[in-house]
Amino acid sequence: MSMGRALTNGFTGQISAVTFFAKIRKKVAIKNLLGEPGVGPHWRAIEMPRSFVEIQVFVASPSDVQKERELLGAVIDELNRNWSSTLGVRLRLLRWETDVYPAFGSDPQAVINEQIGDDYDVFIGILWGRFGTPTSRAESGTMEEFKRALSRRKGSSSGPEIMVYFKDSPISPTKIDPDQLIKIRQFRADLPGIGGLYAEFSDEPGFEAALRAHLAAIARKFSLHPTGKTSAIDSDAELPVDDDDEDLGYLDYIESYEARMSDMTETLSSISSATERVGADFNQRTEETRKFTESEDRSNIRTAKSIIKRAADDMNAYGRHLEAQLPLLAAAREEAFTALTKALVLYGGFGEVNEGNLADLRNSLDGFNEATGNSRHSLAGLRKSIASMSRMTGDLNRAKKFVVSMLDEMDSEIERAQVASSSILVSIDQMIKA
Repeated sequence: MSMGRALTNGFTGQISAVTFFAKIRKKVAIKNLLGEPGVGPHWRAIEMPRSFVEIQVFVASPSDVQKERELLGAVIDELNRNWSSTLGVRLRLLRWETDVYPAFGSDPQAVINEQIGDDYDVFIGILWGRFGTPTSRAESGTMEEFKRALSRRKGSSSGPEIMVYFKDSPISPTKIDPDQLIKIRQFRADLPGIGGLYAEFSDEPGFEAALRAHLAAIARKFSLHPTGKTSAIDSDAELPVDDDDEDLGYLDYIESYEARMSDMTETLSSISSATERVGADFNQRTEETRKFTESEDRSNIRTAKSIIKRAADDMNAYGRHLEAQLPLLAAAREEAFTALTKALVLYGGFGEVNEGNLADLRNSLDGFNEATGNSRHSLAGLRKSIASMSRMTGDLNRAKKFVVSMLDEMDSEIERAQVASSSILVSIDQMIKA
């Protein structure tokens, strides 16, 4: 491949990303979708329930997701504060650390099965890099617990809700067990065939937002359609207090959500402008390359390296801009979707929800996912074009590696936003159906 063609291919790929960034700028601005007082939630006095319906939530997982297990407890405490006083629903987390006492049985898992029992209402499974230790009845303790829950669900209309989460995050090389990973991949591949829809997350904020949205939808479902196996508990039971968050309300979260989405818009606009600039720069390098290859001086290596050096400088400047914007985009994404899920929790607590407002929010998030999906496709093409450029100089090779790594990180960040948005869409659908 000639130097001119190699550079031109990369330059064309850069320019193709601009259109999709412009689409995201339009889709990401989502405002006032849950309504305002008198428009969205039914702003009326709500009679405080005299008792609560208890929803038992059992978590099953191997030992490598301990942080996620602890985070689940924090999210449940938060939901109890927000939902108990209005919907009469309270979540109780069941886990072997706190609900199983030392005892003997045929094996340790049998002891856990006996003491946890089969009366819980929600099963949550979490998997990352470990599948777990085999038992005499299943490939692992987690799998045995899952199969028991699935058997109950298929055998009765009042069986537990089952939610399975897979952590998609790098694992330390020293902790990678190929056999364990193969079993996890197989389990994930088998879930759709048995009617299962699973969720993925890549970091703790993403897991927290997904949990909050999914459990809020389930709590609302139980409040509207209570089952006979749930039990009433004393309404005077003390709930945990979160000093950092207890004074914030629905409108505070909506305000925070809109502000952070505005930050996302500005960040994506900045990235779009940088992409436009590097596209113009690459057009100029293409023209310089064309003139050089058509000139009598086309065998002059120093002139060729000078053009390539300018192209490498353009790429490095673009990569540095992406590098600076990525943490801003990540922070805005994390805070925006956290605020939105908390707003949805409180919104459901107002009583009857406005399906029109929820449908508007759903359509906007659908549009966001579509636009970011197009952007990821464009970025993949851009990455391929840059990576395929010929190894002509050290400057260009280093610039290629740098920009490709930044594009990979940008793709991962956009994917996290899509995962968070998709989790909220699932919860919106459940709220509408409830």
